[in-house]
Amino acid sequence: MSDKLFQIELIEIHWLRNTPEEIDLCAHGQVRITLGDEVIVDESEKGNNWTLSAMGLHILRTLEKNHEKNNLVGEHLIPCCGHHIDHLENELDVHIQGCFKGINYWVRHRGDTVLLETEKGNQVSVSAEEYKTEVVDFVNKVEDFYEQSKPKKLPNEDYDRIGYEKFWREWKRRLNEIAD
Repeated sequence: MSDKLFQIELIEIHWLRNTPEEIDLCAHGQVRITLGDEVIVDESEKGNNWTLSAMGLHILRTLEKNHEKNNLVGEHLIPCCGHHIDHLENELDVHIQGCFKGINYWVRHRGDTVLLETEKGNQVSVSAEEYKTEVVDFVNKVEDFYEQSKPKKLPNEDYDRIGYEKFWREWKRRLNEIAD
C-alpha cells in the first residue's frame, strides 16, 4: 500500500480489440486511482475500458483549472468513451464527446495545495507539486504508448483529422506550459 494521498496507476493500456491500431485514435485501458483510503476506480470495473487518452487530456487541464460539478474541464475525468473530438476554428482547446458513463473526482486549487474530493465526498489535500507529478507521470505513460505504436492513419474527413491534430497540439501545449 502506498503512503501517497493521491495516486494514479496505469494497469493496462491497449487499442480496441479487433481494430487495427493504425485506425484506433484513442488509447483504452484500466487505471487504479486512489484518493486517501478510497479507491475511485480500479481493475474490478471489469468490462470497462476507459478512454485513457481523453482522461490524460482532461487531467492535464486540471493542473491549471478547477474541475467542479458546475465547472468541468471535460464531461468526466475518467471517461468511458471518446467518440468524437469537437473543435472550433479559433479555439485552442478541443471538446471530447463521449457517452454519459464515466467517473469524476473534483479538483480545487488552493494556492500551493490541491483539494481533491471523490464523488462520495471524501477529501484529501495534496501539494500542487505532488498532484502535478502524478498527472504528468500518467500522461507520459499514455504518450509513450502512442509513440511505441504504429503510426496513425488519420481520418480523411477534414473535421475529424483537424480535431485529432488539435487534440495533440493541446496535449503538447499543456505539457510545455507546466515544464516552463
